[in-house]
This record gives sequence, C-alpha cells and structure tokens, in this order.
Amino acid sequence: MSGEEPRGFEELWAHAERLLSAAEHAGATLRAMGGIAVRRRSTDLGGLDPGRRVYHDIDLVGRQRDIRTLDATILELGYEPDRAVNTQFGTVRRVYYHPDGFHLDLFFERLEFCHTILLNERLHLVARTIPAADLLLQKLQIMERNEKDLIDVFWLLLNHALLTGEPEQIEIDRVVSLTGSDWGLHTTATDFVGHALQLLPEQNLVPQARELIGSRLMELQAAIDAAPKSLRWRARERVGRRVRWYRVVEEVL
Repeated sequence: MSGEEPRGFEELWAHAERLLSAAEHAGATLRAMGGIAVRRRSTDLGGLDPGRRVYHDIDLVGRQRDIRTLDATILELGYEPDRAVNTQFGTVRRVYYHPDGFHLDLFFERLEFCHTILLNERLHLVARTIPAADLLLQKLQIMERNEKDLIDVFWLLLNHALLTGEPEQIEIDRVVSLTGSDWGLHTTATDFVGHALQLLPEQNLVPQARELIGSRLMELQAAIDAAPKSLRWRARERVGRRVRWYRVVEEVL
C-alpha cells in the first residue's frame, strides 16, 4: 500500500502474534502467511543481511465461518476497517489499518492472485503459520516477482527440506499435486525457479547456504517436471503461452 513506511520483522510479528493469540482465545482459526510467516519459520538467513527484507503489512488467513468473530477480534485490538474494500471483497479479503501506520490483509481459505491456491484444508496442519509448502506456493505463483519474493524463497528452501507428507517441512507432494493439475501454475512456478537459479550466484549468501538452496531449487524443479500430469494439464499445454495462463493482479486499494 502506497505511503506506508517499511517495518522490521520483529515489530510486525509482535502485532501478528497478538492477533493470532486473540483469535485462538475467541475460538477462531487464524494463520500468518506471506513474508513475515516465511521469516518466522526461517532461523538460518544464510548470511543475508536481514535488513534487505523489509515488510509493510501483515498477511493472515482464516476460515469463512469465522468472519464475524475475526472481524470483532481485530476491531477490539484497535484496527480500523477499510469499509469500501471490506464491503466489496468481504468474503474473500478484508483490509484493516493499525494506528501505528501499517495495514492488515485478511484472506479467507484461499489465495486468488496470479493463480488460485486453496487453503481451507491446510489451516490446521501447523501452528501460527500456514505450512511451508503453501508459503512456497504463495511465492511460486507470482508472475511479477521481485527481490523480496526471491529472498523469501531462498530462506524457505534453506530452512526446509523437500519431503513427502511433512507439513513442518516443504511437502513436495503438495506442490507437485497442484502444478501437475494446472499447466498455468506449473509454468509460472518453473519460470520462478529458473529465475531464482539464475540470480542465486549474485546473492551475498555464505557458500554452504548457496549450495543447499541451489540443490533444493534443482530438486524442486526435477520433482515438478517428473510428476504425473492431468488430462486438463496436457490439454492446456497444447495451447501453451499463446494464451495468457495467469491472472493479472491489480491492487484493490
């Protein structure tokens, strides 16, 4: 959101923790996602200066059935609602402003940006954040990626192994099940991985971190390529890049 000053992770995570705890106390499901969730799950920064990754907002996701409870909880913590956005997009996304000058994005059960990622069956799997695989997918579905998106992917891969059925790690079966059924997501994700591999040598990472991230990027790419593809995927592949395969994301504010 234009006009907002960048924030440090510790400041925004303290606010996020209050929101998560208040929602839990009220009996509602709420999880963090986006950059602050990646940072929360990343204890090893690989030698990168943490000041390179600044934050502007808090991204949270909850269940649609908890809309009223979450709205009341957020207001009780002093946030002001964006009534125009919340009226227009209220069952998909809501926006709230904190008096300290940052905002909160609240999503419900799914991400609908360049591609759609359903989260309704994923919100109970780990504490505080959405699972690492979904944090990775949130980044891999971005078409107009920037440095902060690359840093988040590097930190996710540095701190999480690619395993099957392990929500605390990156569930590779979760990733390839989605890319194997959606040619568009597959294309955007593999473009992102290729871009990340290209820029990895330029990052000021310690050698061990750079090597591990590189090996996991190649492992990720190999798994995406080798996974079975659906009939819908193969039909869309025949059309290829002649037709746009992603949603153009426009800022709602």
